[in-house]
Amino acid sequence: MTLTIIVTVVLALLAAGFLFEKLAERADARRYPPLGTRIEVGRQRLHVIRRGPAHGPTVVIVTGAGEPCVLWWPIVERAAEFAGVFAYDRAGLGESGSAPAGRTPLESANELHALLARARIPGPYVLVAHSFGGLIARLFARDHRAEVAGLVLADTLEEGVHFQPEAQRMYRRFTPLVALMTLAARFGVLRLLAKLSRDEPSKLSPEMQARADIVSVSPGFFNGMSAEFGALNAYDPSMRRSGATGDLDNLPLVVITHGQPFPGSFGTLEKYWGAGQERLAALSTRGELVVAHNSNHMIQLDEPDVVVDAIRRVYDAAVRDGVEDRARRASSV
Repeated sequence: MTLTIIVTVVLALLAAGFLFEKLAERADARRYPPLGTRIEVGRQRLHVIRRGPAHGPTVVIVTGAGEPCVLWWPIVERAAEFAGVFAYDRAGLGESGSAPAGRTPLESANELHALLARARIPGPYVLVAHSFGGLIARLFARDHRAEVAGLVLADTLEEGVHFQPEAQRMYRRFTPLVALMTLAARFGVLRLLAKLSRDEPSKLSPEMQARADIVSVSPGFFNGMSAEFGALNAYDPSMRRSGATGDLDNLPLVVITHGQPFPGSFGTLEKYWGAGQERLAALSTRGELVVAHNSNHMIQLDEPDVVVDAIRRVYDAAVRDGVEDRARRASSV
């Protein structure tokens, strides 16, 4: 009898938590509708945000694993003061529709290319990528070089680091934690804990902080993160080495790396990370490495000034390159 009571109580609590989460998600959707619009690409409906002028190169934000583009809002707003900016949620993330299981970084790069064409976003593009998104951006640049005018890589994945045996062991330990967080979010546990916790100072506006808070307790965030990191397990073995996506010739490139060590078990990456970021900067003859001294991995939130400055410098260089190229073509006629 006692066991029956315990099982009944547990099931009732799980049902209540699941209902609590679903009702809260519906309330969030009504209070905070998508910031952009949705565009159909194939069988996917992808959430996109467009800001800034329509002339010149377009700054394209490529977020990290599981990250919705709302976490880049401070950068979107400020970069839109001098450039056209395009931010989006990959399939399965944020406000976009669900994604097929096991999507590879190359499929995500192809998805971005199709989305830009479908949305009629003018090139050339300055790709601004974070973490896992850096691999997507470099694959895009490899396959569509004529459409890329420059890159900003903010604490992005480098194959010689991520595929180190020691790093792979660490990620394997991390996977069950993400699965547990997904489960806790699905039954409202993370949302309840967030309501009970004390608010910390934020650099975001109240509305954007609220949107970010919603993301941080949502099952979709952790599910998306798990799916995208899981896709790397099936990544082509021949591409798991430094420089496998090819060099970037003389494209304007700024690589930004964190200055504060990774916390906890992620500290395993520190002894490899710096060398990996140097290798990324060396992919272009115009590559530059910048250290965000007061940042951890989320540089766009910790030190947005550093990211915006890098975008402006790469954007300006891309504009100069375009002017000089047009002048050369005119003189040859």
